[in-house]
Amino acid sequence: MRAHANAVENLVVFAALVLTANAAGISAPALGTAAMVYFWARVVRAAAYVAKLPWVRTLGFAIGWFACAVIARQILVR
Repeated sequence: MRAHANAVENLVVFAALVLTANAAGISAPALGTAAMVYFWARVVRAAAYVAKLPWVRTLGFAIGWFACAVIARQILVR
């Protein structure tokens, strides 16, 4: 249940960034790549949460955070 709540909380940030980039008309290749990386990082994080692998869970979170940072950078550079 906590993994799901965390995924929903992080989806708000991710969705806001992606929708902002879309509204700004940004279509950089890095944006699509970052979105795919974010998705797979969240899948890995959820699996690591179930498997009770805290270091993999932390890595999944860090990669997802970095993907959001890449999207934010694309918005701010524009």
